[in-house]
Amino acid sequence: MAPRSISDIDLVARLEAVFRAVGYDGASLATIAAATGLQKSSLYNRFPGGKQQMAAEVAASVGIRFATDILAPLTIDAPAAVRIGRVAANLETFYRSGEHQCLLNMLSIGDPGVAARTNLRDGADHWITAFADVACGAGATRDDATARAEDAVCAIEGALVLARVTGRTDAFHRALTRLPALLLGDSPS
Repeated sequence: MAPRSISDIDLVARLEAVFRAVGYDGASLATIAAATGLQKSSLYNRFPGGKQQMAAEVAASVGIRFATDILAPLTIDAPAAVRIGRVAANLETFYRSGEHQCLLNMLSIGDPGVAARTNLRDGADHWITAFADVACGAGATRDDATARAEDAVCAIEGALVLARVTGRTDAFHRALTRLPALLLGDSPS
C-alpha cells in the first residue's frame, strides 16, 4: 500500500532513483507517482513546477551531497594522493561500483528546465574546481589543473555511460584507480 505521506528527504531520494533509472524524458508522472507512492495531485501540490521542479530539486540535492560527502576528503590535511584516494573510494560507493547511473548524464537529456540545468552545471563546476584545486596544490598551473580536472571528470562520467551501455564496470574502476595520476600529472604510460 502506498504511503499517505513521505518526508521531503525520502521523496527527493525516490525521485533521484527514478531519474537515475529512466532519465528525465523517461520519467512519466505515472512512473514518478508509482515510485513515490503519491498521487499525481499530491506531486503537483509538493512540486507546483511539475517534473522540471522535481528534476531541479534532485539535481540540487545531489550537488549538495557531492560537495559535502563525496568531495569532502579533498579539504583534509593529508597528502594529495591520499585525499584523492578517499574521494575515489567515495565515488566507488556513491556510484555502487559503477552500476549506479549518473544524474549529470540522465538529467541532461531532454528539457529538465533552466533550474535543473543550472544545478547540474553548478555541480559539475564544483567537482571540476575541487579537483583542479588539488592539482594546483600539487604544482600544476591553473589552466593545466583545470584541464586535468576536466579529463578526470570525463573519465569517470564516460566510464559510467560505458558501464550502462555494456554492463561492464571495468572502465569505471580504471578511472578511479588512475584518478591520482590524472590529477597530479603522473599519468601511467
